Formats: sequence, C-alpha cells, structure tokens
Amino acid sequence: MKKLKKLYWLLLKKKKDIVLSLFGDRNYKKFVIISRSRTGSTLLMALLNKHKNIICEGELFKVLHGKSCRDIWDELYGKKPKRIKFIGFKLFYYHPFDDDKEVWDFIENDKDIAIIHLTRKHYLEAYLSQKIGEKTKQWSESKFRPHDITLQDKVVRLDSKECKETFQKINTYEKETMERFKDHEVIEVDYKDLNEDKEGIVSSIFTAFQLPMEKVQVVNKKQNSESMSELIENYQELKDEFANTEWSYLFE
Repeated sequence: MKKLKKLYWLLLKKKKDIVLSLFGDRNYKKFVIISRSRTGSTLLMALLNKHKNIICEGELFKVLHGKSCRDIWDELYGKKPKRIKFIGFKLFYYHPFDDDKEVWDFIENDKDIAIIHLTRKHYLEAYLSQKIGEKTKQWSESKFRPHDITLQDKVVRLDSKECKETFQKINTYEKETMERFKDHEVIEVDYKDLNEDKEGIVSSIFTAFQLPMEKVQVVNKKQNSESMSELIENYQELKDEFANTEWSYLFE
C-alpha cells in the first residue's frame, strides 16, 4: 500500500511538472521572510498564503538533505501557475545548518528580491517562548484545537548568562541583516504588531507588493498568554540581575 501511495504521488507530481512546463511561467517576483524562531513566522506565512497570487513556503533551507542550495533554489523558482505574482520562503538567521550557505549570496546579489524582516523586539518573550516549546514540545496552537497544557507544565527556570548571550546574538543578527540587505526593499514587521493587527500588517504587505487586497483569516492563537512573572520561575532574580543594564527594559 505504501509503495502504491508513493507511486501515486510521484505520478501526480510528474503530471503537475508537465502542466507547468507547458502552461506555467516565471513572471513573478521573489521575496524572503528573514527572521528567527518564535517571532510569528508560521502565522505570517499562513496569512500570506491566503492570497491567491502568493506562494510562501516554509524553512526550505533549514536542512538541505543532501541537496545544494542551488538545487532547492532552482526547484522553488521554476515555472508556476500564471496567477502567481510573488513566491517566497522563510529563512532564519542561522540557516542552513549545513555547510552550504550559498542561499544568502543568492538573496544578497539579487536586489529585486523583497525582504520581509520579521522581528520580536521583546527578546525575553521570544526566548521564553522557545524554552516553553522545548519543554512542552508544542510549537503552535489552533483556536479550534487548544492544547491541554497547564500553567505548571509551562513554567521554566532561565539561566541569566544564557539569556544575555541570546539577547546579544539576536541583536547582532538583526543589525547584520539590515546592513546586508540595505539595498533591497525591506518591509519590517514586528511580532507584537502582527498579533495585534494581523489584517492591517498583511494589507500593508499586499500594498507593498502592489497586489489587490484580500481578506485573510487564520486559526492560529497565541500560546502563552500568562505573564512572564508567572511563566519564569526565577523572574524576580533575573529582573534584579539585569537591572541597570541595557536589557532592563525587558523586565518592565
């Protein structure tokens, strides 16, 4: 049965490739969402994919699985249905995990590629979300299928040295990204704004892409609505330690 299913999907893909080679084209523009984990990148990708003229893929370059960056790039940016006007994907600052990092050169050398730089200004919230995800093994949540996870299941203890190193690393990533792609069209989006005004943020991207407006809805929901003092076991200890440092604002 598994072999039959595999054969079926191979034949389906072959048929699709043939149709695209005959009737598809490359009359579209490219974009990349550059970000890090726990910034709402899955939400943004889902919202963009609601538009009939956009294809937004996931972390294609996270692990190359024996392919080269060129192989994956060429496969992504082949012929597509004529209705498609923009094709993009997610790329985190530290991807690929393989030695081949050429995808970054492809983006830098093509000034026509639009960059959506998705950040989460509150570094502590992002780091906390990462640690809770590692503990619970839950990385997203649907409004219609909420997780049965208690507050106690989520509570974590954070190491101050690791916090500081993470804050500094992300800050450096963000600055390097803005410098590296200063000659590109860059659309800056912050996690907080995206969560509070999904429709407004996505509409601004559609406008920048010169695409018609479309109403978008997703079922994703914010996972950790509790306060940081509830979720971080040693919150007060960290707050005291980071007082009078450049990161003190994260504990206000």
